[in-house]
Amino acid sequence: MSLALYPAIKLGDNQEKIKRSISRLTTGLNILAGATSGEFAEGISLHAEGKSNQKVISTTNVGLDLLKTAESALIELAALATRLREIGIADTVSSNSASDTAALNAEAIAVSDSIDDIVSTAKFHNLALLSTGARTLATVKDGGGNTTTIKTTAGITATNITDATNSNTTADTAIGEIETSLGHVAGHINSLGAYQNTANALASIELESAAKLMDTNFALETAKLMKKNLIQKYATSMVAKANEIEENKKLLIL
Repeated sequence: MSLALYPAIKLGDNQEKIKRSISRLTTGLNILAGATSGEFAEGISLHAEGKSNQKVISTTNVGLDLLKTAESALIELAALATRLREIGIADTVSSNSASDTAALNAEAIAVSDSIDDIVSTAKFHNLALLSTGARTLATVKDGGGNTTTIKTTAGITATNITDATNSNTTADTAIGEIETSLGHVAGHINSLGAYQNTANALASIELESAAKLMDTNFALETAKLMKKNLIQKYATSMVAKANEIEENKKLLIL
């Protein structure tokens, strides 16, 4: 075998390894140039799951914002219903003048109308938040696309007040319904927060695991490239020297 043949073979092999390292470093993908395709496929699956869980985070954010908006509306309704109760109690005072009663009637009607208006018209992103009956909405809870039902109210019945008489009794009914509705909202805020925290943890772990399988280890690959470049220089020098020796042999023979 020629002295130059073995170094030349190793030189060609090393050149291929250099190309692989450059390919991985320039693209950032570990799959290229001979990496294990099975690991990359697993990385793709984990990356997709991580992205799905990231979507869950943004979707549950919308659900939480909806619930918090409903909560604000219910707190305002509670204040109005409390005032309506006060009006009903004030109306029972026997010393009220005709003008006192008229004022109480006018305020009771205005407060009642406000309660009914908020219940029927309060919206979030064009979705009705409350209702005189049960109001439920579905939102995604995990990366598999499964949903959970959130409830903003079991129903807040219309007050339909025409005067202050017995408005306190009507207000008591409304206050009870508002309290129940706030319980539903508070519970679902906590549950959606838990789903969101779980999705956030899963997304972080899955995307990190996917990166380990799919992405180039730049520090390791750079070190390999430097080593291969040194080998390339030495091998090139050896081939040149071996070729020189072979040429000298030919001259001696001649």
